[in-house]
Amino acid sequence: MPYIAIENVNVIDGQGGLIANATVRVGDSIIQEVSTAADLKPSAQNYEIIDGRGRWLMPGLVNCHDHLLNKSLRTIEDGSTDATAVKAWRMQMFLSSPGYLALECAKNAQWELEQGVTTIRELGGPAVPDQVSPPYTNVDLRDAIASGLKGPRILACRLAITMTGGHGHPWYGIREADGTEEVRKAVREQLKGGADVIKIMSSAGTANYPHEHPGMTEFTVEELRVAVEEAHRRETPVTTHAMSNEAVRNALLVGIDTIEHGFLINDEMVRMMAGDGTSFVPTATVCKRIATSGSGPMAELFGKALPGYGERILKALEIGVPVGVGTDSRHTMLEEMQTLSGFGMASTDVLTAATSVGAKICGVSKTGIVAEGYIADLILLDSNPLDDLTKAFQNVSLVMKEGQVVVDSQQ
Repeated sequence: MPYIAIENVNVIDGQGGLIANATVRVGDSIIQEVSTAADLKPSAQNYEIIDGRGRWLMPGLVNCHDHLLNKSLRTIEDGSTDATAVKAWRMQMFLSSPGYLALECAKNAQWELEQGVTTIRELGGPAVPDQVSPPYTNVDLRDAIASGLKGPRILACRLAITMTGGHGHPWYGIREADGTEEVRKAVREQLKGGADVIKIMSSAGTANYPHEHPGMTEFTVEELRVAVEEAHRRETPVTTHAMSNEAVRNALLVGIDTIEHGFLINDEMVRMMAGDGTSFVPTATVCKRIATSGSGPMAELFGKALPGYGERILKALEIGVPVGVGTDSRHTMLEEMQTLSGFGMASTDVLTAATSVGAKICGVSKTGIVAEGYIADLILLDSNPLDDLTKAFQNVSLVMKEGQVVVDSQQ
């Protein structure tokens, strides 16, 4: 693996800091030094030089909530939210072979890498015919990438755990379970299969309206508590799909580590998150898209919720809740960062959420920061993202993952 020095760059360190006219030295997959030109230490090592030409270097992006298969929803004409078109796409995927689905997910993972995403928490892969011994899960993609397939680092939930007929049925890779002992067994199965994180459904969602509604709770407090006890006993974090106040309250009562979505929550739930040290991954673009481009009862519900939802996210950030960036299904990290920025989040906070905070939420603590001793997951941008996120991320010049250049589109 070559030793690389990226010279003449402006470093956004992922923690709110900025170092102008810096040199970043990388070797053995680790950032060895971050210095200004005047403070650069002598070295006997021969470095391959990359001239940053005054551009902007920052940590690779961390996508805290992704469904890689669902990126292909973008192929639906004009990004349509029409329920019939989406259901037809879901049925096409549902009837596809495990091999096809695996390759589709791998293709989408590489597409995200090209956007500067170096870590993904994959929270629900394709539907599987066998919930106990599935032919393919996101664990398989994680392991393939770790073995050399091109793509971001993946933290995988394996199968998401839901009640019989609950959220995720029938489109996602799920394990249905009812009652405390069955939930305990379902958690153990995911841990046995190599899950990095347990994903459990505290509420219903929008994928099967009117069969499910985001205001509905699903697992009981007792069932959620068993899941958390079992996962934490194995030092594995638990995250939950939770949209309503009651669902979030139930999750917080039992010590779930991260709340996903929270579209319909109030200030009390935000304060409870802060008090419990719980992290929050809003996936705000989903709420915005349904509210502004959808139709029917879901568009009306989310349209009413959207202004307050943006306020809740800002409140969470203000009172110390760790807020990460997650795209959920069809969206990109740029789109989610744009949405958060549109709610009023400062660019520095958006970039910190998408890097160091996201890394902590995902449990990869040695990434997400440009500093000595951290893993060299880095991206080079042609313009300053603190001034204009959209312009900066429209062209990611270079992506480095673990010290290796994996994308290079420099002109």
